Amino acid sequence: MTDHSRAGAARHALLVSACVLVGMALIGTVLGPVWWLLAPDRAVGTALGDGRVFTGTAGEVFAGEAYFALITGAAGMATGYAAYMVQFSLARYRIQDLRMVFLVAGTLGAMAATVLTWQVGTLIDAPLHAAAAAAERGESVTVGLDLRATSFLVVWPFLFVLQYGLLDGISALRSDQPGVLPPAPDPEPPQAVEHPRSPRAADPTDTSATPEHGQTGTEDSAP
Repeated sequence: MTDHSRAGAARHALLVSACVLVGMALIGTVLGPVWWLLAPDRAVGTALGDGRVFTGTAGEVFAGEAYFALITGAAGMATGYAAYMVQFSLARYRIQDLRMVFLVAGTLGAMAATVLTWQVGTLIDAPLHAAAAAAERGESVTVGLDLRATSFLVVWPFLFVLQYGLLDGISALRSDQPGVLPPAPDPEPPQAVEHPRSPRAADPTDTSATPEHGQTGTEDSAP
């Protein structure tokens, strides 16, 4: 591969990485309002002062976090499948292996997207969070949407990598990895060409092919 082709491949990989990161971030931004809409009614708790609220075992709090895990989990499976299919098509078109490019960029994008989903969803409930922060101790307040179990932030990246790796494993078993050229077959050894035997040249010393001495092709005439 020439230096010019290497530079072109590197520029293409960087462009693809940027597109994947931006696309994943946009998906995360859109899923923030989706989480806010699908989450059940907000929990009601008791203000403890300094912005803290005691909700006890209110089911609304756990349900909101469960919806976050379900939404980001579905997004991880969907984006993992879509990313592999897109890179498969691009790699076949350009004959360039883009699997690692999409894997790294997609994983980083999934991490950014899940944080954006969390922040955008809680930002919509900013008035409820402000009211809870300003409430006096012992006052009953409505708790805005939030994510206390921050371990759910790894659901999207984990399922993205899992789905992407599963598809790549299937492709490896089928030996059709995109952008990976199959090894060139070994050249077959030249086969010996049998030439037809040429008629044997007449040997002047060989008398087998000549008439016997004293014989002619015509009968001798009488004297």
